[in-house]
Amino acid sequence: MTTLLLAHNMMLRRGVLRQLRELSAIAPVLSQTPEWLLEAAPADLPRGPIDFALLDCSGTDADPFRLLHALSTRLAPRRWLVMSETIDPVFTGHAAYLGASGCLAVPASPEQTRAAVALVRAGGQCFPRRAFAMPLSSPIGSGGSTARG
Repeated sequence: MTTLLLAHNMMLRRGVLRQLRELSAIAPVLSQTPEWLLEAAPADLPRGPIDFALLDCSGTDADPFRLLHALSTRLAPRRWLVMSETIDPVFTGHAAYLGASGCLAVPASPEQTRAAVALVRAGGQCFPRRAFAMPLSSPIGSGGSTARG
């Protein structure tokens, strides 16, 4: 199965490519820019299933929501991790809805990135706690009751 890295950041690409090649010794590891998802002709897309994809939405002018949608619909990876400068409940919820297994805020240390990649590749999920935080005014968050009398 194929592994796909979609990023601009050269430091990230070098580090993650090295890790992915170690973890996927026999599977091909492809590297492209995030915009490639929007621009590639169908014939240029990888054939066969994508086992893991890492999509780095930082450092691009493309709409991150369009990138999420393109990855989900055009390639449908089995597991995927999204990196973004903006990790908010709307973005994270949309990524999770489309099938992402995790989101990681950028900048992230090499150790955080390696751990998130390993976790998602192994079938786990990696979402920041604050990404799905409930507002304090909600009945559940404030300890109030929703029972009607």
